Amino acid sequence: MGEGTLHIQPSREGLNPSSLNTGEQSPEKAKFVSKDITTLPDELLIIILSNLSPKHLAVCQRVNRRWQGLITNHMLARSFYRHCHPSGQRNHPLTIERYHSSIRDWLRGFSNLGRESVVQLDEVSQHKHFHELLFFSMAKVLAKARELTCQNVGTIEHSNSVCDASFSPDGNHLLSVCFDRIKISGPVDGRWQEKITVPPSGSERKASFSPDGNRVVTTFGNRAAKIWEFADGEWQKKATFEHSIQVNNARFSPDGRHLVTFSDRCAAKIWEFADGEWQKKATIGHPCSVDNAYFSPDGNHLVTTALRNKSTKICGLVNGHWQEEATIEHSDQAPFVYSGWVRDASFSPDGQYLATASNDGTAKIWKFVDGQWKETATIEHTAIVANVCFSPDGNYLLTIPLDCTVKIWKFVDGQCQNKATIQHSKRVEKACFSPDGNHVVTISYDHTAQIWGLVDGRWLKKVTIQHSGIVRDASFSPDGKHLVTASDDHTTQIWGPVSGQWQKKASIGHHNSVYCVNFSPDGTHLVTATSAGIRCNHIIKAEVTIWMLKNKENGDDF
Repeated sequence: MGEGTLHIQPSREGLNPSSLNTGEQSPEKAKFVSKDITTLPDELLIIILSNLSPKHLAVCQRVNRRWQGLITNHMLARSFYRHCHPSGQRNHPLTIERYHSSIRDWLRGFSNLGRESVVQLDEVSQHKHFHELLFFSMAKVLAKARELTCQNVGTIEHSNSVCDASFSPDGNHLLSVCFDRIKISGPVDGRWQEKITVPPSGSERKASFSPDGNRVVTTFGNRAAKIWEFADGEWQKKATFEHSIQVNNARFSPDGRHLVTFSDRCAAKIWEFADGEWQKKATIGHPCSVDNAYFSPDGNHLVTTALRNKSTKICGLVNGHWQEEATIEHSDQAPFVYSGWVRDASFSPDGQYLATASNDGTAKIWKFVDGQWKETATIEHTAIVANVCFSPDGNYLLTIPLDCTVKIWKFVDGQCQNKATIQHSKRVEKACFSPDGNHVVTISYDHTAQIWGLVDGRWLKKVTIQHSGIVRDASFSPDGKHLVTASDDHTTQIWGPVSGQWQKKASIGHHNSVYCVNFSPDGTHLVTATSAGIRCNHIIKAEVTIWMLKNKENGDDF
């Protein structure tokens, strides 16, 4: 799929999979199930093809002449986008307006392939799946570039080290969080500039965007969380959520309609946005401080964890009301410190399973059956399990114990089978799947990051990225074809496959340690965040820098 020039053609409406009604199957269609696929009528065959992965679609294109005529480029683009974003994205940044204002010129900078893509995209700008075609085209030219260069398009200064920096889901805003300030920035005539500084009112600052990117929730370690909303070109405070003691954090539900705030006073509160205002809908009590809370992908369940207590609570949204569904526990008999504590929890993409990680050296899988959560599997480790997460397609599970390893498990019907163990020489700081679920990255205090890939059902190590300092962060691009790392050695490195092998495509030098790094939702930009410091009696301020990715090569061909 990745080879050759991308040819985008308007779909033939008579063969458009999205226009076909697949909800009911007539007797005439049903009898084709037992026949060879090559004998199926075009209409039914296209329905089947439109649900294949990009890899399998590409194979079909190559091996069957009849299928070549049926597989349109919009089908490939939709499959590619669906593969990169299995759960979908409600407010995609790739609009026709943004294409004409900036992306069109950006694409032209990627040699012949980029210029040809612009011509083809101009012809289908009114296509109903244009943003998938655009995403497909942009990802392709980036992947084909053998070397990249990064152009500084904005620097936001902070007086203290920045612990988090991320783009909004729609790509229109940037949130940076340091120990004394929270700043929201945005582009103005191609340069990113600070829009608002949220006044400090406590310690332990945290902030996150709503799914549509138009709201930000902030907590400062005091007794309140606050909502800031973007309206009429400005950020304004819209709501305050009170607790009787320090608020630890707050999170939006996937649809942005609910918010959970959780505090040191043994409680989490669920709020709902309705009729133009936020209203409290439920209070979840715990015997000690609530440390974390996560919504399920469908927003119908919420799990809350209290690290200093062995219980974890799950609540469900039933007929508009939140009610407690289960209190799940881990053993307190294991030979580890505070072994009953639950450290992390993660829902599967379909929301039917929950994985929990505990100090008792286990990860447990729970399934929602007939209104109840039941344990289906226990995964034993020889050390405390710090984190756990599902792959975007729900087929695999990552567990991160505190013993310098990361384990990858095949997940089927609530059961797990170990498929790979990733070994580092020192503790692992972070591990995550790529957006398409085909790769895993691990970063460690041993100054390395490792990339593992899924090849014919097996997880194999692709590359070890070496830094001269601790690797603080790593992030995949939206299509999973690039990885960026941030390190104490004052560098950021961008890696991607070249002729099937992962290679370094760019390196950015900084004045200080790099703590955080993230791609923009469209993959064209990068944000890096550094620490503050003193060198040669000079104060070095922390910087949040936005970089535009460009093709380094000047030739006409890649």
